[in-house]
Amino acid sequence: MKSNKYLIRLLFLILTVCCYGQSDLRKDYYPIWTFHQDSINIHGLAVGLWTFHPEPRYTNTNGIKLEIMGIGIALPLMPRSPIVTTDSAFNELRKKPLSERINGLNLSASGTSCKCLTNGMTAGLMGQIHHQVNGVSLSIFMNFTQKHNGIMAALLNDAYYMNGWQIGLNNTGYKTKGLQIAIFGNLATEMNGLQIGLFNYSEKLNGVQIGLWNVNQRRKLPLINWNFKPHQE
Repeated sequence: MKSNKYLIRLLFLILTVCCYGQSDLRKDYYPIWTFHQDSINIHGLAVGLWTFHPEPRYTNTNGIKLEIMGIGIALPLMPRSPIVTTDSAFNELRKKPLSERINGLNLSASGTSCKCLTNGMTAGLMGQIHHQVNGVSLSIFMNFTQKHNGIMAALLNDAYYMNGWQIGLNNTGYKTKGLQIAIFGNLATEMNGLQIGLFNYSEKLNGVQIGLWNVNQRRKLPLINWNFKPHQE
């Protein structure tokens, strides 16, 4: 009986130490802290200069993340969009860990660039690059998101998986479900929904195109075009 008691106490001690070690891996901070620190949870206001980290930091913000500067001012200098163009490239990207998770509001003076997941709203003056956004992305010049569920609004919007609305001067969605509204043009590889713009192009359309010139896999027409049949090779 005594040996059993000692064994139970030993197991309890081991479990306690393990649980304590696991909880210590990611510390909690209230109500304000810097998001530049690794492996933390910030509940309230997360503050820092900018977000650009090639290595994951496992930082979570529950509340408001505020970038005083951001690196969005450099995004218009990029030679091309960072959005992947194939399923294989997207799946490889998904295997890499996230750098940050923001549950709430992400605000940046010039714009955010990170492998982040934002649940809520993200806004930056010049431009933004995110891995995934579930909510709203707002910027003056550009929004780049690998996967977006919600609304993207900027002069240039680009997403690989797009579920929702894209509103801007030019919109690109490789696999899009929802609505594209552009002052100039809309481009989609696979489009399920509605395209509205001066010029609309979709390789595989299941929906309607409204614009000056509309192109899909079946025909090219001015004003209005459509296709509701499966794509044929």
